[in-house]
Amino acid sequence: MPDLLSRECHCLLCEGDGEPRRWWRSAERSWPDRERRNARLVREYGWGVTGVLGTTLPDWAYSIGLWHSYGSVEVCLLGVPQQRAMVIVNTVGQFVRDGLTLTPDLTLMGVVDEYDLRLAPVHDSWYEALFGAAIDYYQRPPFPVVQLLWPDTSGRYPGDPERERDADDAQPALWLPMNEHPRSMWTEAPTA
Repeated sequence: MPDLLSRECHCLLCEGDGEPRRWWRSAERSWPDRERRNARLVREYGWGVTGVLGTTLPDWAYSIGLWHSYGSVEVCLLGVPQQRAMVIVNTVGQFVRDGLTLTPDLTLMGVVDEYDLRLAPVHDSWYEALFGAAIDYYQRPPFPVVQLLWPDTSGRYPGDPERERDADDAQPALWLPMNEHPRSMWTEAPTA
């Protein structure tokens, strides 16, 4: 497990919305409902999972609290139905809790029966569009995020030049800066 004392965490539990850590309980009363819920989940379980039901985009989910509790990158999964994505992200959180260190380019086996997942770093230009609840919880950087990637029906992952045409519509290449990403529904549509 990473050395938790050598990394920065500016989350609501560490900085209590600007208050010293010992005062977080009184500061918590003034937090909005979403922040109170996320702080409670992180305090009780080590992390929480936020699911986004897409309206103009496919659904997605992401973790909040892995950075605070375990010194781990947060994880996101895009293009999978919300409830299933939340279960998958939560399963990866359990792996982290049990000692797995997540790194970009890691392949995760045993999370989903049908296929392995790969990890890729997320460029910070995507944070505001996709991870609003995490931004509110962490208050400011750093909180690194990796994207869980799933393969097309031929077993090829995003970034593979032989990947099926249109297979990347559901999951963008978040490792690219948003302004360098090929035009897609993810770069054109307003997000949460």
